This record gives sequence, structure tokens and C-alpha cells, in this order.
Amino acid sequence: MSTKQKQNGFTLVELLVVVAIIAVISAFALPSINNAIANMRLRATATSVNGLIQQLRMQAVRDNRAYTMRIAVVGGLTTLYIDSILPATPNTLPNGAYDAGEPSVAIPADTIISDGTGGPATNPTAAVLFPPYIKFATNGLMTFNERGLPCSNPPACNTIAPYIIYMRQTRPLAVPAWSAITVTPAGRVKAFIYSPPNWY
Repeated sequence: MSTKQKQNGFTLVELLVVVAIIAVISAFALPSINNAIANMRLRATATSVNGLIQQLRMQAVRDNRAYTMRIAVVGGLTTLYIDSILPATPNTLPNGAYDAGEPSVAIPADTIISDGTGGPATNPTAAVLFPPYIKFATNGLMTFNERGLPCSNPPACNTIAPYIIYMRQTRPLAVPAWSAITVTPAGRVKAFIYSPPNWY
């Protein structure tokens, strides 16, 4: 009398079906994951730039003089920096160039500072949130006077003017990731993230 032993495990067909299901789910989930990662990185960059602008404003008030945030390429990365008077040279003026030790934020390689062209800067929500601002990407500098107000004509700095910085991810995404940082005429700094169809 013969007995058949029961074999444990999966057949090749069952394994192929499971692999196919995982591949289909991954194909749908991957763009969403990429978008989420891009948005988180852009949000982190916007937060860092927001902090640098707040530091610029506080430094101008503390030292009772106008200070400017500028843009430069440092170590291959686009960098925003506060053109400061360094402690090592207290009797000099800001020199218009990046010096080691000046407060700065390096922008990740997959993020660019933009003038908003080709993006959501012109949608109806943006028109309400972002009235005419000086676009940082166009003139590459942002100045606060000794009262902590944004101004457009350093070194006199007697013309109050609001600013805006647009940033976007350059990687191809299902939904392009954008952020905007605004400085109102009163000096209030706020970061926005674009989540279609609105800015938040």
C-alpha cells in the first residue's frame, strides 16, 4: 500500500502571479511616492530659506543697518547667503561676495530658484496671495533696512518693497513640486507649497 506525501510550498505559477500583482501595485504607487519625497525635500528647503530670511531681518535690526541676502554658487551648489560683517573684520562693510562663515543655505541640486515662469505662479490663487513682488530670481538680492523692513534700493534702503522667491523641483514628476516664500512690505515672511490647484 503506497501513500503520497503532501508537499509544502508554492508552485511556480503562484509565485509568478504574486510577483505580477506586486509589479502592478508598484507601478501605480511609485509616482505618488516620488511626488511625496519631492514635496518633502522642497518643503525642507523652503523652511531653511525662510529661516535665513528671518535671520537677515533680525541681523539688520540688531546691527541698525541694512543687510542683503545674495545668491552665489558655492561648491557647485546654488547658495543663498547673508552678506555680513564678519566678527574677524568688524570695521569693514559687506563686500558683495560669499565669505566663509556668513550665514547661508545651500539649495539641493535638484531644486532651482525660479521667476515662476511656466508654473503655477499665474493661477487665480497665486494672484490673490502674491500681488506684485520683486522676484528674487530676477535681481538676485533681497535687502532689509535697520527697521526690519524689506527695501529695494540699497544702501539708502528708503523704498519699501515686498519680495518673492519661487523654487521648484527639476526632476520629472507626475505633479511638479513648487514652493514660494514671500516677504510682505511689513517684513512678514511666509512659505507656501503648491498642491494643485492651490497654494497652501
